Amino acid sequence: MVYKSPDIHVSQDHLTSTCLSYLACHTVRGTSGASTGVFYFEVRVNYVKLGGYLALALGAHNIYQNKAVRPVAHYHCFAYTSQGEILSMGQTVIEGLPRIVSGDSMGLRADFSSGLLIFYKNRHPVGHIGGISGELFPAVIYGNEKFSTTIYTNARQRLEVPSFHQETAPKGIRLEAYDMTAKNVSGKGFPTARASSCYRSGTFAFEVTVESLEEGGFLSIGIGSLNIAENKEYMPPEKFNSFCFTSSGEMFALGQVVSGGHEHFYQGDVVGFICNLDKLFVNFFINAKEVGEMRNLSPNMEYTPFVVFGNGNFKVTINRVPKIGKILALQEKMSQESKSSRQKNFLDNE
Repeated sequence: MVYKSPDIHVSQDHLTSTCLSYLACHTVRGTSGASTGVFYFEVRVNYVKLGGYLALALGAHNIYQNKAVRPVAHYHCFAYTSQGEILSMGQTVIEGLPRIVSGDSMGLRADFSSGLLIFYKNRHPVGHIGGISGELFPAVIYGNEKFSTTIYTNARQRLEVPSFHQETAPKGIRLEAYDMTAKNVSGKGFPTARASSCYRSGTFAFEVTVESLEEGGFLSIGIGSLNIAENKEYMPPEKFNSFCFTSSGEMFALGQVVSGGHEHFYQGDVVGFICNLDKLFVNFFINAKEVGEMRNLSPNMEYTPFVVFGNGNFKVTINRVPKIGKILALQEKMSQESKSSRQKNFLDNE
C-alpha cells in the first residue's frame, strides 16, 4: 500500500514520487518505519525549482495526511527543508543551513537509542536535532507541482562510504565536494591523503575515479596506518605499514616493491580495493577487474585507505557507490554461506 496525498504520483516500482498539484503542500510517506536502533533513509531530488519548497521528514504514521509547510504537532514531525531549515513539532527551530537544489541527495539518520536525528546533503551532515521517539516514518513534503524525488535503495551502503580526512590532509592537498575529491595543488612531491574511516577487522572496500593523471604521472592507492598522511615518499616507508597498488602496475608492501608488471591505470579509470582484515589480504581492482593481490597483512593493526599523489596536479574522487561493491557483497554472501555450511557439516557429524 502507498501512503500519500491523492495529488502525488508514485512510479510502479514505488521509488519515485512526483507532486501533481500547486495548491497547498502534499506529502508521501515511506512504507516502513522504525522505533528502535538506527535507521537511514535517502532520496535524490530530481526536481525542485529555485526557491521552491520541499522537505525530507520523519513523522508519525499519518504524516502522509499533512498539507502544511510546517506539519502541526500531532504529526510528530521532524524535517529538513530545501530552504535550509530544520522543523520540529510544527516549529522552525534552526535556519540558515545549506539549501537543497535539483540533483542533490537528502538523507536522514535516526538513532533511537540516543534520540538524535542527523540530516545529510550529498552524504555530508548538515544539521541535527534531538528528541525523536516512538515509531516514525520517512516522508517527503512537496510544495509545488512537478517536484520529484527518488528513493536510493542502497542508502545504507552510500552512507558508509568514507570521505577524505580533512584534519590530516597536508597543505599540498586540496579537498573538494564535501571532502570526496582530493587534488595535489602543490604540483610537487608525493603528498598523501587518507580516508576518514579506519578498520581493525572485517572486510571493507574503497574506490576512486582518477579525474586527472597526465601521461607518465604517478598515483598509488592502498591501506596504511593512521599516520599515513605524514608520508611524503612515492613508496611509503615501512613505518607507515602500507600496502598499495601504483599507476605503473607495481605493488608496494612495508616500504618494498613486492611485484611489478601488473596492469597500469590512467586518467578516467576507476581504481579500488577490497580488504579482508580477518584473513589478512587485499585485492586491487581497475574498472572492477581484479589486477593484484597481497597477503600476509600485518595483524592487530588499525588501517585506513589512502592515496599518494605524484608530482603533478593529479586528482581523484571517492566513488559514493563503488563498482566493486557488488563484488564485496558477493564475497560476504559466499563467506556467510561457507560458514553456515561448515556449521551444518559439524552438526551432521556430531
